[in-house]
Amino acid sequence: MSMVYFADFRCNSKDNVFSKVRKLFLKAGFGACLQEKDFVAIKTHFGEYGNLAFIPAPVLKTIVEMVTGAGGRPFLTDSNTLYRGSRSNALDHLRNAAMNGFLLETAGAPVIIADGLRGNDFRTVPAKGKYFKDIKIASAIHDADAVVVVSHVKGHELYGFGGAIKNLAMGCAPPAGKQMLHSDMKPKVKEALCTACNACVRRCPSDAIIINARKKAEINQDACISCGECTVICPNEAVPVLWKTDFKPLHERSGEYVKAMIDTKPGKWMFFNFIMNVSPQCDCYYWNDTPVVPNLGILASTDPVAIDMASADLINRAAPMPGSKIAGKDPSKDNLQALYDIDWKYQLQYAEKIGMGTCGYEIVEI
Repeated sequence: MSMVYFADFRCNSKDNVFSKVRKLFLKAGFGACLQEKDFVAIKTHFGEYGNLAFIPAPVLKTIVEMVTGAGGRPFLTDSNTLYRGSRSNALDHLRNAAMNGFLLETAGAPVIIADGLRGNDFRTVPAKGKYFKDIKIASAIHDADAVVVVSHVKGHELYGFGGAIKNLAMGCAPPAGKQMLHSDMKPKVKEALCTACNACVRRCPSDAIIINARKKAEINQDACISCGECTVICPNEAVPVLWKTDFKPLHERSGEYVKAMIDTKPGKWMFFNFIMNVSPQCDCYYWNDTPVVPNLGILASTDPVAIDMASADLINRAAPMPGSKIAGKDPSKDNLQALYDIDWKYQLQYAEKIGMGTCGYEIVEI
């Protein structure tokens, strides 16, 4: 059983969010993970421009200050995206980060795009499991001495929900690694719903989609890399999620990827999960929908499996937000299953099975 430290969002003149983050850092013993002059990657998500659900820079600055106080040399980082958008190369990614407030002056540390200008700066390390003999890790993550993983917990179309494990799997892999991770599902277009708006054509990273002679989007199944971007970007739900697809291989691949990554730096990983602005989709899209539950709090742990399980349990125990995607949900489903009919627990159970951490946890409120 692992310890997970928790602070709610109730604040007053003597105890605001910054002070709660500082207390969590100390209670979780993160200082013991750091040595003098360690390069410390603070792995976050800078948010696609137009999405406001990401963790804001002043909160990251508090973590930067705590890392610096413990002797570390922190920098903020994320890897480039597989899809086309404002974070698919380092130049646009840095500009996007700046527009969302992530600057040395506001966050207290430099921003480094972990996998370089074009997403091809990575290190290859061995992996054990049934999917990979080796994996690719963005070089700034790999070369750092320690990593603080700061995750915004939210719903996710392929994982059920996204927390620390998803942040590590997709977030620390270069585009080539992200492609290794994606499942084998091949989306298809419901032509009756398609308006030929070109949103999916513009978003597709592999140029697999065209507008055909019938003025409908058409996906080349051979060129499709199963990233699922078309499903999310379509404003008319004309590219539905294939719920009959088995998501377990994706969850297993992600677990094995993260386990190999963590094994490169034993005892040097620290995790914050922020359960705030819990949007139905991840922060990779240029919008964020109404949060599905209220802002619940911040968690800290050195166990990525335990912190994700605790986060999911807190979300599922919360009352759905009126007007949100799960308002009036089927009472037989938990909140995360009401969002997406995916076995969200499986990613955690598999991670536990391969030795990444434990689903058992004890919450310690500060």
